[in-house]
Amino acid sequence: MFTFAIHNGMQTIVSIPGMHCASCAALIHDISSEFLAIKKTDIDIESKRVTLEHDESFNFDAWKQEVEASGDEYTVHPVTA
Repeated sequence: MFTFAIHNGMQTIVSIPGMHCASCAALIHDISSEFLAIKKTDIDIESKRVTLEHDESFNFDAWKQEVEASGDEYTVHPVTA
């Protein structure tokens, strides 16, 4: 996971190698929308990266657990700078 400060909060970037289609992206987006601390979710299916803009109260471990509970293909991996 790569997290850094941005103008209006924080940004976290992760990789989910099992994402391969628009339905996968929609699932990740739906899960993310359940977390009030997440302000914006950008999903790039080609690179299999998810960028989350959030405030400091964001519980990454809870988000990761929800994503990974959606299926074996949804394993969240750290991205380094």
